[in-house]
Amino acid sequence: MMLEQEDLDRAFNKELFIIRNDIYYQQLEFKNKAAKSILRVDISYKPQQALSGDSYSLRKTKDGRIVGFIVDAMGKGISAALTSMGATRFLNYIFDELEENRSFDFQLWTQKFVRFMTQNLMDEEMLSIALMELNFHQSTTQYALCGMPAFLVATDDSEFTLIKSNNPPMMRYTTSLKISSAPTSNIRKILCYTDGLSESITREGIPYNMQMRQDFFDSACVGEFNDLVKKAIVKGDDDITYFYIHKSECGFDRKQFCIQSSYKAVEETLQEISTYLNNQQVNRKCASEIILAFSELLLNALEHGNFGISREAKNELIAKDLFDDTMIRLEARYKEKPIKITYRMMQRKRGKIFEATIADSGDGFDVQVLKNIVVNAANFNGRGFIIVRKLVDRFYFNVKGNAITIQKLLIFDSKL
Repeated sequence: MMLEQEDLDRAFNKELFIIRNDIYYQQLEFKNKAAKSILRVDISYKPQQALSGDSYSLRKTKDGRIVGFIVDAMGKGISAALTSMGATRFLNYIFDELEENRSFDFQLWTQKFVRFMTQNLMDEEMLSIALMELNFHQSTTQYALCGMPAFLVATDDSEFTLIKSNNPPMMRYTTSLKISSAPTSNIRKILCYTDGLSESITREGIPYNMQMRQDFFDSACVGEFNDLVKKAIVKGDDDITYFYIHKSECGFDRKQFCIQSSYKAVEETLQEISTYLNNQQVNRKCASEIILAFSELLLNALEHGNFGISREAKNELIAKDLFDDTMIRLEARYKEKPIKITYRMMQRKRGKIFEATIADSGDGFDVQVLKNIVVNAANFNGRGFIIVRKLVDRFYFNVKGNAITIQKLLIFDSKL
């Protein structure tokens, strides 16, 4: 009996629900040797069918370590999906249990997983999986790669290395996993992926693995790498999943200023950004999208951040025709609360990128709710974030949830 499309859609939503990502739309800040750095982890998850043999999760421990895995189950269809989802659910359950009862222990996590999988793999079944723990605070990483392609690593010195698989694919008779470690102090970026990426055929009729390393090395951010992948691969014949982990230093080549919590200050800021983009000869449509995103984010920072008005309260005030009077009173009370704004233009291989950060003085919000943008966008009540997501290429919140960084590839009316 064929599954109806509605059933397949529900199954795919269930897969997305089981996947856990503690850093959806986030960037993490850390210090290493007194230098402040930003860590961004972007995920591309493109299953060929609703029932996928690929899966993943990214978790964050209480002490700031990033724990992640990518699963690539043998075969296709329902059987592979059952294996990958079972592995994903168990690994996330054990992670939560270890975090709740004690500090997370990578070795214990892998040991429990081996015991579980040996009881749930069939005699001839194999499972490729990469398990890793990244600790950028202490400049160390631990990993157990089982029959997975070698991870690509670029260093601060523009050198290129590989993290090779240190275990065969998992089978029913696997008794333990070898865990290896490596320093992360000199790592600039890492690409972790399933073989669906490396074995996809390019427009030239060769495996993408033949040019993937160069594309990764040439890309300065995940946006550039995504563009290169799309350009190279016509259509993959397997599930494609990859993490693009990128560390960058906090730059000083940006304009920074603070504004008061007032609608007048918001309007003046929008005019300044508009003038800046116009002076740089940015295409009118592109500039308008940036200004619209800026407007949405500045009003969020003002009303929800510094004024402390929830979306539900705002809707109620509007319904009762009390919104304008309330905002006047709140502006007089909280006018001195600052909103910090930084922006710059960065030259990248694919062109110039506009990057800006808006930070309010509020309490922030639980950024985990952003998972609903991915899992169930129809029921996500953050209308403003949906708008911003469509207007810019990427956005990242800080952990507290009171600052957002946006990036957008610029289009120009004339070549600069």
